[in-house]
Amino acid sequence: MSKTFSPRLALTAVTGLALLVPLAPIPEHPLHQQTTAVPNNSPATPDNSPAVPDSADEYTELPLQQAGRYAATQARQTKPFGLVGVTWPYRESSAQVQVRIRVQRAGQWSAWEPLRVEDDHGPATPEGSRRSGTEPLWVGDANGVQAALTTLDGTTVSDAKVVLINPGVRATDAEPPTIQDPAGVEGSRAPYPMPAMVSRRGWGADERLRAHNGKTCVRPKYTGTVHAAFVHHTADRNNYTRTQVPGMVRSMYAYHVKSRGWCDLGYNFLVDRFGRAFEGRYGGAQFPVLGAHTGSFNANSFGVSLIGNFEKATPAAPMLETTARIIAWKLDAYYRSPLTTVKLAGKKLATISGHRDTKATACPGKNLYAKIPWLRQRVNILMGKSVWTEIYRFAEQLGGFRVTGQPFWGEHRTKTGRATYFAARDIYWSPASGAHSVMGLFRTRYRQFGPDGMLGLPTSEYRNGRVAGSKVQSFQKGGLYWSKATKMRPVAGLIHRKYVALGAERSRIGLPITDMYKVKGGLRQQFQRGILTYNNRQQKVYVS
Repeated sequence: MSKTFSPRLALTAVTGLALLVPLAPIPEHPLHQQTTAVPNNSPATPDNSPAVPDSADEYTELPLQQAGRYAATQARQTKPFGLVGVTWPYRESSAQVQVRIRVQRAGQWSAWEPLRVEDDHGPATPEGSRRSGTEPLWVGDANGVQAALTTLDGTTVSDAKVVLINPGVRATDAEPPTIQDPAGVEGSRAPYPMPAMVSRRGWGADERLRAHNGKTCVRPKYTGTVHAAFVHHTADRNNYTRTQVPGMVRSMYAYHVKSRGWCDLGYNFLVDRFGRAFEGRYGGAQFPVLGAHTGSFNANSFGVSLIGNFEKATPAAPMLETTARIIAWKLDAYYRSPLTTVKLAGKKLATISGHRDTKATACPGKNLYAKIPWLRQRVNILMGKSVWTEIYRFAEQLGGFRVTGQPFWGEHRTKTGRATYFAARDIYWSPASGAHSVMGLFRTRYRQFGPDGMLGLPTSEYRNGRVAGSKVQSFQKGGLYWSKATKMRPVAGLIHRKYVALGAERSRIGLPITDMYKVKGGLRQQFQRGILTYNNRQQKVYVS
């Protein structure tokens, strides 16, 4: 039976290895050493490998001619484009800037319409050469444009540019492939599963574009944990087709990077009117990727943007349901209640908030904003009206987040169980092994193998060894042995079985002084007073 979520975990006294074996640097994110793909031991991994669109994107900038507080372009024909936006040199506030555009389609000019100016979609600190600008607008298939910019406070805006983007067409645009969580572990209360999602490769992200604003943009940035979700809208068209959506996302990506000077697409996730979810900012959908969606509130949050303009239109039911499923998946993995409040950037906010809760903005549109109370209740139902798993319960027994630290890789599946990486220790669970944590130098070494590696899952906490000054931790298929003199050494498989039969650290051969290494015909490991050698052909271990 699940129990009600308790945001404050009980605290108990915990003794540990911290004084003898210093903890690894915190936070120690699994992607700090791997930026092109998430770790192999993550089974629900979006495919982030580099992909290049079938048809090259076309990117065009047209200057606006300045005349005091006015700036405009002459009506002109252009190459075909699907998205338009206007940018200008960065301003602390562009609240007094108004922009209008009209476009030509099939020889006919549209009526003038406003482009929404938005300061607070973006990073809290500059990424690349930041420019202010409008939200981009999807126009489908146009071949002419005229733009006008006015400042209401009398100031001048120099170097304003109209941006036109044609995202091209990919063979998979009609039905981009999705990825999804595998089946859960039988007999467990697993977190809400990851919904089907179009990965970056699925919608055609050209990963080379992340280098456009410098090398510092190539590696994704991570925040410490996930506390909250922000709901946005793209302030875009509502009548797009299914086939157009991947091109819309590619266009937003190019606009955010090339036009606004950001490192990447700003949102962590996007949802179209057909209820399809799209992975946004690079770095792995499972992880706390630092987005560029709500300015100074980006840290420890994620942004979900619904593709469309919901100031007058109402979001479709499939959009809302998919949005709820994305939020339920992320909050449940990080043990957050959708019905509580959090403090971000010094402000008290609901765990699920709209962009307008952080500042005076129309985002996410009044009709979507009115649905946020429904989203909170729906997420709560999807999460089972509680936050409870075997790992969460074990974290409580250890003393709560004050002992484990905050989760920074939320609860996720391994091949045989589940794991959560907290700031100060990692906790693993499976029906066979139960719940156990790995910390300090044990954690640092164990992460080199992973829960699906040669040691398997932990079956105990670390403990004092039976030899003075030694520390030991047991795993399904082996053990880790540490002393100041011998360092941290794994012993696994049949060599470990023989070592235990001899008495392990109290045996005549003592503690391991090397890792296992290959020799002709098998494996070998050296110990303080002996050697164990595994013979492949005979499948036996010999002591020497």
